[in-house]
Amino acid sequence: MPSSRYLARDAVRLVIDQLEQRRREPLSILELGAGTGTFTERILPRLKKDDHFDVVELNTYFYNILRQRFRLNGEVRLHHRDFLKFSTEKKYDFVISSLPYEQIPIAVTRRMWQQKLSLCKPGSYIIYYKYVNFNFFRSRFEKRLVRDYCQDEKIVFLNMPPARLFTLRIDNPDVCLAVFREDEEEPGLKADTPVRTGTKGKRKSPRNGKACIREETGRNGRYNKGESLRSRVIRRARQINRK
Repeated sequence: MPSSRYLARDAVRLVIDQLEQRRREPLSILELGAGTGTFTERILPRLKKDDHFDVVELNTYFYNILRQRFRLNGEVRLHHRDFLKFSTEKKYDFVISSLPYEQIPIAVTRRMWQQKLSLCKPGSYIIYYKYVNFNFFRSRFEKRLVRDYCQDEKIVFLNMPPARLFTLRIDNPDVCLAVFREDEEEPGLKADTPVRTGTKGKRKSPRNGKACIREETGRNGRYNKGESLRSRVIRRARQINRK
């Protein structure tokens, strides 16, 4: 299902703020899983001649829609391929993803995250979302990356289903990639084991000092008995959006 215009607006807000600055360096942007172009259509009109924009879409149906909708040139390129087979010499200021990670095997998701991080410049941003009915992180490496590098987190209700939007600040991609090596070497734990977000309230990232909201819990670190999913989502969204 295509992302709503409200999710698209919030997802690319930081990108647009950078693009609309009068005096700035050229920006490189990578979009993954563009679908029908809900995010793409907000970025393209704001690009300057020295900016670079790569759009990667595997699905043939969506790829053809994107080809018909948007005018491409040497600095705006549409790639019909698997992201894991996408190769380039460029490094990016923004990596925006609409990939359905929850429907992808964890081992493949792990490789996608490594690929994304390897394409990031120092001081870049990774922006992605997941649907709120998936109220846990499927793997330790994703949980650790969000814990340590999350700069902003928001629930967008005006999307079907509602989406939880993350913005990660990647100051040093090599340090981020070390998360995967540490995860593989951690004794007594099987790599890629699904994990729930079990922290209470909010936690500050040790790397950027920003507060990111985790799962809000009741007594003994668990949800209150009898509380519906809708009530939990509303309560968490109020906490998150209050920031």
